[in-house]
Amino acid sequence: MALLPGDDGPYVFGSVLPASAKGMALLDFLFTAYAYQSRATWMERILAGAVSLDGVTVLDPTLPLRPGQGMSYAHGHYEEPQVPTDWKVVAQGEEWMAVDKPAGQPIHSTSRIFRQTLVWQVRKLHGKEWSPCHRLDRDTSGLVLFARAKAASSWLQGAFEKRRVRKEYLACLRGNVTESVLVDGEIGPEEGAEIRSRLCVLPPDKAGQGKESQTLFVPLAWDEALGGTWCRVHPHQGRRHQIRVHAQHIGNPLVGDPLYDGNGGQGYLARLAGKTPEEVAAISGGERLWLHSCALEFLDPAPAGLPNRVRAPRPAGAPLLPD
Repeated sequence: MALLPGDDGPYVFGSVLPASAKGMALLDFLFTAYAYQSRATWMERILAGAVSLDGVTVLDPTLPLRPGQGMSYAHGHYEEPQVPTDWKVVAQGEEWMAVDKPAGQPIHSTSRIFRQTLVWQVRKLHGKEWSPCHRLDRDTSGLVLFARAKAASSWLQGAFEKRRVRKEYLACLRGNVTESVLVDGEIGPEEGAEIRSRLCVLPPDKAGQGKESQTLFVPLAWDEALGGTWCRVHPHQGRRHQIRVHAQHIGNPLVGDPLYDGNGGQGYLARLAGKTPEEVAAISGGERLWLHSCALEFLDPAPAGLPNRVRAPRPAGAPLLPD
């Protein structure tokens, strides 16, 4: 849980203003888009010359914005909240690299975390040309593939987009799962949810309005300490939050899931409210989300130099399990 050497100085964030910024005052936009700082703090930072547009320092907080402008902001002495950063390279070729990401570390920058992201640290240590080829939720641990050559990146990204990758996860589901379960349910927004980002399996009367999704859960072993069943999980697609949504749908939410806990995401709301990690863990049923991407297998022959299959080590804290 640390910044890399040399990353303790001011961080300069750069972005291109979206269409939604049209006509907004600079101060209004910053406070709306980056609410981790108060309106008064953003005013202070603007007047201190920390914000620029298209390379020109802006001192007027009421300046109207235009979509497409390049904005830069020097964060000064902002301290990021600490997140796990104990990632490691588990396999590597000339143009690709497989990284084992810890639970809790985001791949890309968030509104609060910049230099502890996986992309930032991989590029800092291995070179700026490396980019991830697919996504993995922040709370999920396990394999993330990177590539640095255009041909390798294009092939790997294409394989994920065309669903030509067999994905295998290790997960611990609450309760006793005694037999394999194939969940076949379209995923879409959860109407009326207090947390707008929550998804759900859509009811039959909304058939065709969601995204087709199938997930296979295969039980492996009971875990008395966690009060759950370890399962090998195979999502047939790669929908956002697919495994988590389907596990909740069958009445066996993942141990430690703050968002899909079978109770409206109370752990997630507690985290937003500033509760301690221990308090959030007590609500979510575990100190981390027990979901780990353990293997990726490409269904088409890989070009020379690219892998056909990669595996990640068993996550720390997980028991030895049968194949």
